[in-house]
Amino acid sequence: AGVGFGGGAFGGAGAYGGGLTTSGGLTAGALIGGATIKVRGLPYRATVQDIAEFFRGYSFLPELIQLGAGNDGRPNGEAWVTFVSTEEAMRAIRERNRGNIGSRYVELFSCGA
Repeated sequence: AGVGFGGGAFGGAGAYGGGLTTSGGLTAGALIGGATIKVRGLPYRATVQDIAEFFRGYSFLPELIQLGAGNDGRPNGEAWVTFVSTEEAMRAIRERNRGNIGSRYVELFSCGA
């Protein structure tokens, strides 16, 4: 069973378009390269809370979940999630890649070198 869509208990996230800011107000420099993963294929209505629920059981920083948006400000089906370590990010990719959020499967990619 996948994660549904819903409420934003974690609050709104910044948009990835003209610049990268996070829901916690941090800049892209605060993101940890090897510990940050890209999530692709999200339902356009997916929220920060949906993504946090998808990664429940993993050590990540919910305040750094970043939803992607196009130049028009509309969601583009991508997000970035920062984990506490590169190892934890790689474990999430191994175990959750092609898992479902709603009725869509999502692909996970490392942002590390």
